[in-house]
Amino acid sequence: MSLAGWRILLLLILLALVNGGCATNPRNPDPWEKTNRFFYGFNDGLDHLLLKPGADLYVKIVPLPVRTGLANGFANLNYGDVILNDFLQGMWQQGWSDAGRMALNSTFGVAGILDIASRYGMTPHENHFGVTLGKWGAGPGPYLVLPFFGPSSVRDSPDIVVSAVTNPIFWVSDVPFAATWTLDATQAVGKRSRSEEAVRFRNQAAVDPYVFTREAYLAYRRQMIHPESAPAETDLYDEPMEPTIRPSGGESR
Repeated sequence: MSLAGWRILLLLILLALVNGGCATNPRNPDPWEKTNRFFYGFNDGLDHLLLKPGADLYVKIVPLPVRTGLANGFANLNYGDVILNDFLQGMWQQGWSDAGRMALNSTFGVAGILDIASRYGMTPHENHFGVTLGKWGAGPGPYLVLPFFGPSSVRDSPDIVVSAVTNPIFWVSDVPFAATWTLDATQAVGKRSRSEEAVRFRNQAAVDPYVFTREAYLAYRRQMIHPESAPAETDLYDEPMEPTIRPSGGESR
């Protein structure tokens, strides 16, 4: 089984365990807080043990232009998820623009390493299946912290499957298992290096980093689904929660 296949299997097992063992409270966005805090601590320990040292070493030994090219390449590999959800949401003009962006970068941009499309006005977008479900009227469901994946929700978690099957590597059966692990490790430390400032700010500013992360994640997701007003999800909240921090992007060092 490929690494993407193992990810999908892990997600399905986790969702079955969570949904089978916990009752929801429609007035509480985080009814599984005890379990979520356990996995938050697990992910934080993994970050301190592996990701943070790996990201620091990555920044130290890999020049910025190479890091930028790798980040562009990984973003291009994952861009099928954006295109699919553009069309699922009926955003035809953006969908065709994003499809053209991926095609241009995949060819003339050398597998996406060079962001040629942006030079021609094809700006990148963020989209995923959780946003599609939200725009179709699905409520977020309880907040989730998934081991290895991090913050999510019942509505957002299926995108792990969608993003896996829209990645071209998923359909290449002869890619060595070691190669997929290497690609994933490189992508993980690259993403961690780009989020260093946000992580440092959270740890310094937040009385409770778990609550800070949860509120930021839920607020950001609401803003993606309702960009005009970012209202509260009425099935979970009495009062809307204001955004506290947005995920950082781009290489900063």
